[in-house]
Amino acid sequence: MSQGLLAVARAAARAGAAVLGERTPGPTPATQAELGAVTKSSGSDWVTDYDRRAEQAVREVITAYRPNDAISGEEYGHTEPSEPSGYRWSIDPLDGTTNFIRGIPQFCTSVAVEGPTPGTHGPGGTEGSGGLRWLAGAVVAPALGRSWYAAAGGGAFSSVDGDGSEPVRLTGPVLGRSGRLLASGFGYAGQRRDFQLAALAALLPHFGDLRRIGSAALDLCMVADGTLDAYAEFGIQEHDWSAALLIAEEAGVPVHRPASGDGTNHPDWTVAGVLDPAWTDGELHLPKPVDGD
Repeated sequence: MSQGLLAVARAAARAGAAVLGERTPGPTPATQAELGAVTKSSGSDWVTDYDRRAEQAVREVITAYRPNDAISGEEYGHTEPSEPSGYRWSIDPLDGTTNFIRGIPQFCTSVAVEGPTPGTHGPGGTEGSGGLRWLAGAVVAPALGRSWYAAAGGGAFSSVDGDGSEPVRLTGPVLGRSGRLLASGFGYAGQRRDFQLAALAALLPHFGDLRRIGSAALDLCMVADGTLDAYAEFGIQEHDWSAALLIAEEAGVPVHRPASGDGTNHPDWTVAGVLDPAWTDGELHLPKPVDGD
């Protein structure tokens, strides 16, 4: 089942990325009018016509193959079919919208699916015991010509798109190397950003440097393929981490998923990789805001 879901996830992510790839690169960033860009929660939180069209393309692929699955997308919210299958897709049509607007190539389409845990049976005859797990995920970065993907229990892989080469199985970062790189990001609200900066300052002694890529999904994929050594960010949304965190996990990287997919009202840490080699008890020794933000 997971491999079949992965095929759909990859096809859907490629469809969304193809929409993003329609933008013609220029010597300077495109204007807001050219991209149909408007702000959402803040002056740094953007959505474009490409976000919306890419999500429509992703939804069309999923619905064609899996008409009874629920879909949760960043731009068009949650849709529930009349006869739900018990499976739900999580879509970020354009992760790294600010990069996309500014002409920075680190942006991608991310698609993942969760469903009943295999081996038992849940409502409607679907496999599962009522518990859900992430089963497949794909991330496609059209400007980089790269794809990352994984199915639960099947490992994680990356490929260079269009060159005919075989996919490479991912095994995470090299443990114990010097000059480790930590990736993270920052929220739009000043109070949360202040908290994130303080928390990262406490982590940096365990790393050689910090990278701010501008796409959580790509950060996590680059931990999976060993480009980066770890990623930690507080308060991101489910569609940011759903596919890429599974990819990192299937690459053998230790991960921490937020307890809730709502990073606004129930924020938590999203982590992949070893943040501090001294943390050997399996606990996540990271601070939480005193007042929830």
